[in-house]
Amino acid sequence: MSTSIKLTVSEPVATLTFTSPKGVNILSTSLFESLEKHLADVAANRDIRVLILTGEGKTFLAGADIAEMSAANLHGGAEFSRRGRRAMDRIAGLESAVTIAAINGGAFGGGCELAVACDLRIMADTAKIGLTEVKLGLIPGWGGMQRVQNLIGPARARRMVFTGEAIDGRIALEIGLVNEVVPADGLLAEARRIAEQICANGPLAVRMAKRCLMAAATGVESGALMEAAAFEEIFRSEQAREGLKAFVEKRPPKWT
Repeated sequence: MSTSIKLTVSEPVATLTFTSPKGVNILSTSLFESLEKHLADVAANRDIRVLILTGEGKTFLAGADIAEMSAANLHGGAEFSRRGRRAMDRIAGLESAVTIAAINGGAFGGGCELAVACDLRIMADTAKIGLTEVKLGLIPGWGGMQRVQNLIGPARARRMVFTGEAIDGRIALEIGLVNEVVPADGLLAEARRIAEQICANGPLAVRMAKRCLMAAATGVESGALMEAAAFEEIFRSEQAREGLKAFVEKRPPKWT
């Protein structure tokens, strides 16, 4: 069964939870549709001032649905990329609420891209995070490289992207990828504590401050468009086909 979303609202805070029967949450076309609908609902409710995004089970988001991607034709791959980038842009562009990623478990590939699209990131000490797409012969295609580079600088971003390495909370905090690392059993409590701090401040002041900070990151858009175009080109390659096929078949890829 696919990953689904639960949205719970306790104004002025809402919590969006990714959940799946086996605890391995993945990003699929159907999840993008659900995510965009829930984000629209949050944006329409002016009483929601903070949105916490988290996962249930072993992962925050383990990445894109590889089975769906490997079965897609060239047009389908391009459309999947566009849907993913649009969803990430909707999170990054949500003006009405501050977004907090409460990273409970693995945040890999698209899961990392979603986390860095949020305003703040709190990570469980048992979780790992990384832009792992190159291991599949692909690249991050949803603006993640631009946002990671803005957070941690070019040198560290290049290491993350080129190696595809997943890092733990200690390193993520040290390099500035996340704001806090806390014990796993206190993750949501800490996210809610920060949400309460934000909500104690002037609503208009917080909203306008976020708008100004978003304006400072306008360079992300042009870079994200380049990412999307490059992803579509790579998706058409034999190496991408091999990387996806190898993942599904649970074997090392044979690059040519």
